[in-house]
Amino acid sequence: MESNTPGKRIGIMGGSFDPVHSGHLIIAQDAVEKLDLSEVVFIPASIPPHKRHLRQVSVEHRSNMMKLAVESDLRFSVSDLELSRGGISYTFDTIREFRNAYPGAELFMIVGSDTLVDLHNWHRIEVLLELCEVASFIRPGEDDLDAIAEKIKLGGEQKDRLLRNVFGAHLIGVSSTEIRRRVAEGLSVRYLTPPEVEMYIFEHGLYQG
Repeated sequence: MESNTPGKRIGIMGGSFDPVHSGHLIIAQDAVEKLDLSEVVFIPASIPPHKRHLRQVSVEHRSNMMKLAVESDLRFSVSDLELSRGGISYTFDTIREFRNAYPGAELFMIVGSDTLVDLHNWHRIEVLLELCEVASFIRPGEDDLDAIAEKIKLGGEQKDRLLRNVFGAHLIGVSSTEIRRRVAEGLSVRYLTPPEVEMYIFEHGLYQG
């Protein structure tokens, strides 16, 4: 990571990206526009805390697919920070490293609005919310803002901050699970993921059975 320019606004988007799909990229673009971001950094997780028992393709494949997906968009980049660190990927550790590398930047953690109701379970969430803003985007099938607010278990000023940064997103009903299933069943994933990623999946025989 390079040192920052004061006033830079950086979006950070983590996940398994197994594989990355069009919905990830569209939410990142929405975030750039809604939050006036300088860039969005995608960070593939080594072992997500909530998915530690699930099988994933190798970290190398997930990183390669993510880099192929964003290589033509100068607004987006990929960091292998969590993959290099290994072990369980806690967002707190990642945001702390970004805060140290970019002390003058504004950091925005980009999540789906469904994540808000689970934030109270996150590792060191109290400190994490002091290091960055959380920007959440309402996706297909999720509750409206009032329903989400009732389910958030963080209180007071923290809850108010979270609700100030909830935005509508383009409604793209696609998931990594669906892509993996379709590949395993021999169905097309065209338009669900960038063509470079589609080609990579089939060239390397990923998700096939």
